[in-house]
Amino acid sequence: MKLTKTMLVVALIAGSLFVCSTAVLAQADAPAGGAAAPGGAGGGARGPMTSDGLIKRFQTSLGETNKLTDDEITKVKPVLDDMIKKQADLRADTTIAQADKRTKRAAITTEASDALKAIVTADQFKVIQPLLQRGGGRRGGGNGGGTPPPAAPPQT
Repeated sequence: MKLTKTMLVVALIAGSLFVCSTAVLAQADAPAGGAAAPGGAGGGARGPMTSDGLIKRFQTSLGETNKLTDDEITKVKPVLDDMIKKQADLRADTTIAQADKRTKRAAITTEASDALKAIVTADQFKVIQPLLQRGGGRRGGGNGGGTPPPAAPPQT
């Protein structure tokens, strides 16, 4: 009986040390001062949206043969920077209702999409447009964020 009690106490102590050391190691990766790391608060799992990040995603999705040229990148970057700034300003504006924000966000994304369409090739645009829609603030709502779901049939 005494041996069983001793083993139980040892197992509890060992388990506690394991759990505590895991928590300490997880905190060691956090930045000092409580600041959010990229990908932390405000940026989701991917971090804050930047034009360089979007261009990198564009290039990855376009593949080796359809990548943006350096000339296209210099034209695309200001368009993306403008879109990101406008959307950040919109997010920071607490006086606008959520429904109005969604409408304005869609207009900002459409404006950027139209500008990009004039810069890149049609094949590139087919790949870039869905990424722009997701990266531009529409992160989906189950049904793609487009039309609302169909109404429920009437109950009889």
